[in-house]
Amino acid sequence: MVGVDEYAMRKGRVYGTVLVDVETRRPVDLLPDREAGTVAAWLADHPGIEVVCRDRAPFFAEGASIGAPTAVQVADRFHLWRNLGEAAERCVSRHRSCLRATFAEPAPESPPAPAGSGSPWPTGHRFADRTRAKHAAVHALLAAGHSRRSIQ
Repeated sequence: MVGVDEYAMRKGRVYGTVLVDVETRRPVDLLPDREAGTVAAWLADHPGIEVVCRDRAPFFAEGASIGAPTAVQVADRFHLWRNLGEAAERCVSRHRSCLRATFAEPAPESPPAPAGSGSPWPTGHRFADRTRAKHAAVHALLAAGHSRRSIQ
């Protein structure tokens, strides 16, 4: 089993390919570029490889297909989590209006800021009013004898 990923020799300018023994987690070889042909040639020179663990780069997929056609290609853990995170983000983004409509809270009536409070936020500002309302609610609970942990 071999892991294939890129590394930067000069970030943003020059990249190479690192090949890692997945079982020992040790680098096996460094390739001077990240071209499919270079990866394919290296894999062809090492015929015992049965599994290629790689990221989503198309040149690694192509190189693994050419150089080790019988090897199974799998995604590494980092990219699986990244794919899952991106899919969840897209799903939430598509359904954002549904979530807001379901969990919409009525705007709390906030007490006006005391004159001369020194607050940089004017009364009627959405953030300032919400913060003042939360502050008042926390202090009301503290006055009622609740602990900070229970309020949290």
